[in-house]
Amino acid sequence: MDSYAEKRVSFTFYNDDLKALRRLNLALRRQGTDVQRLDTMRLIIFAATEAEMFSHAALRMSEVGKGRRADHRVAERLSVTLPLDFITKLSKVADDLTRKDLDVERTYIVRALLHASHDLAKLAKAWPKMGKRYPDKRSLRGQRSD
Repeated sequence: MDSYAEKRVSFTFYNDDLKALRRLNLALRRQGTDVQRLDTMRLIIFAATEAEMFSHAALRMSEVGKGRRADHRVAERLSVTLPLDFITKLSKVADDLTRKDLDVERTYIVRALLHASHDLAKLAKAWPKMGKRYPDKRSLRGQRSD
């Protein structure tokens, strides 16, 4: 098993984001994956290319903007341990968006991915690949809880 560096990061979610996460999680389970919320977050970051992340975030920005929402209260702040590769990927996309005058944080990119339309079969196939390349260290320690 390859070892990889990871870091715990937090993402802020609104009610509509959590609803999108629950729906995506349920759809992935219907595809035969045994995913929890944090697994789904890790999976969409793993499976999306930087170009896809950029596109989804830019599209989301044009659709809903970055401004104040009707329900502007934060519903939940989820903390997840991510491989540093994932964090680097998100940071590169955030930097690229900033260069295009779309100043967003990594959280916004993850929220955009949650609301994006996904090829569920492709995501389900990516699940074991991610598990092999980046095994969840929580489950390796017997501490798998979301």
